[in-house]
Amino acid sequence: MTGFTLFYGLLAIALLIIWLIVETKIVWRAKRNRLWTIFLCCAGILLLGLTLVMGRTLSDQITGIGSVVILIVIAFWPRGLTKTSLIANLNTIRQFAAISKIELLTQGDLVEACFYVGEIRIAKLRFKTTVEKLQTFLKDRFPKKRLVVK
Repeated sequence: MTGFTLFYGLLAIALLIIWLIVETKIVWRAKRNRLWTIFLCCAGILLLGLTLVMGRTLSDQITGIGSVVILIVIAFWPRGLTKTSLIANLNTIRQFAAISKIELLTQGDLVEACFYVGEIRIAKLRFKTTVEKLQTFLKDRFPKKRLVVK
């Protein structure tokens, strides 16, 4: 077993543990992009099949299964709000103190929340709730001038 295989296996396990921790911290869950989730799951299933059929050594199998775990974790990464932060994807996790403005827009039965740092929008999440419920949650965490309802 090579060093790369060991690193890759440990990376997959660490990412899975982090995913489980983040999953338990979400208070308001946002809707996910179903097309992207289906695509990553199909890629993971295809990779798992190829790994089982073509993986001759233990190194090949660990690397392939590690890749499948990473794809599945990315596909089902939780998006939403915790008590203290915004989680939009793997690279967009921000504390509420770092967010300068939130815009809430109503679109049918969904509420679209746009999060800004300065003038740059860093995330756009859709929640299946009412504006009033989401606004009540965010009022305790943001001053009124940073929370904009449209």
